[in-house]
Amino acid sequence: MDAVTLRGHKEGFELKIDAGADFDQALGTLAELLHKIRLEQPQLGSDQIELELTTGRRLLDDAQKQALGAVFEQFPEFNVTSIQAEVMSVEQAEIERQKNSLHVEPSVLRSGQEMNYVGDVLFVGNLHQGATLKATGSIFVLGEVAGIVHAGFPDNTEAVVVGDLSHALQLRIADAVEVLNHKKTLFTAQSVSFINDLHVIDYGELTDLKQINPKLYRKMKEQ
Repeated sequence: MDAVTLRGHKEGFELKIDAGADFDQALGTLAELLHKIRLEQPQLGSDQIELELTTGRRLLDDAQKQALGAVFEQFPEFNVTSIQAEVMSVEQAEIERQKNSLHVEPSVLRSGQEMNYVGDVLFVGNLHQGATLKATGSIFVLGEVAGIVHAGFPDNTEAVVVGDLSHALQLRIADAVEVLNHKKTLFTAQSVSFINDLHVIDYGELTDLKQINPKLYRKMKEQ
């Protein structure tokens, strides 16, 4: 397989560096390829070619990215719009793992404290007034909540809050905020708070979760 291949598609061009090739040799081949295109199409001086760079199962480290950037500095008529690999870094893998995890939080959060999570949270602790529990996913409340509950931070509108918020001060889901009026909205352990089609916070029952959030319903059924 060639160390470097270039092919066109509807959105532009895809440039692929073979993961099994010696990287330094691949850079040399890349420079030769770009130089050849420059000679064959001298009009490119004013019209940039946009390239999507793929590296297969090779993750580029910082030194390799700098070396790659040095090659393209010699050919300003080419613009790399993205660099993609078929594998992810350890850090990315950990973030994805957390996103799909259910964290159990038994702590007591006092006024002024804030707890942040990536993924869903089962809260069995005590959230005092003035404290904040924040998660990128959904929040399931089994403990005592008197502070601020923020699910779907910062923009996950599919997140929900399940449980009794009878004493909570404020509810947030994604960028929607609701100062709770407990005379107007009565909560139970089966209550579900969610973002409706009008992008405002709405309320339902756990028995309606399949209609409210089919994706979350399927996820809970699988666990």
